[in-house]
Amino acid sequence: MKEINIGKATEFTSPNPLTFICSEKPDGTTNIAPVSFVSYLSFNPPMVGFAMGKAAYTGERVRETGKVIITVPGNSLREAVMSCGSSSGRNTNKVKKFGIKLTEVPGCSIKIPADTKLALVAKLNQTVETGNHYLYICDVEQIYGDESKEAIFAWNGYAEAAPAQKK
Repeated sequence: MKEINIGKATEFTSPNPLTFICSEKPDGTTNIAPVSFVSYLSFNPPMVGFAMGKAAYTGERVRETGKVIITVPGNSLREAVMSCGSSSGRNTNKVKKFGIKLTEVPGCSIKIPADTKLALVAKLNQTVETGNHYLYICDVEQIYGDESKEAIFAWNGYAEAAPAQKK
């Protein structure tokens, strides 16, 4: 074995879970950001956590509103995931710019991509500083799933998005 850096370690653990973090902008529109640092934290009560860089606009929105929907995007969103990761929702409507069709979630003002395999509607419980990221610990309030959708994952250290079974 030889010593490697954390970026290279992410390549060794590919594929990694890939999600869209959906939050609400002040004008009521949906902001989305791709995130792979996601984990289930507890089954009882259901809790999930995700980490984002401290300067992330999406994190700012989650801290301000206390609401988030963590989604697992379907295969049709592969290109959109990569594109959304290269721009900020602070000054860009990524949904419109990248042509992402949205759908409503019962009882929630945040919309999600229509091609979604899993949606975890959550409330922010606490934010923990972790180096150059914040860890968002959330209580899961509702869970929706669609078995007909094919999830995508991050490959090659987050350099590409593809199904778990690369074709």
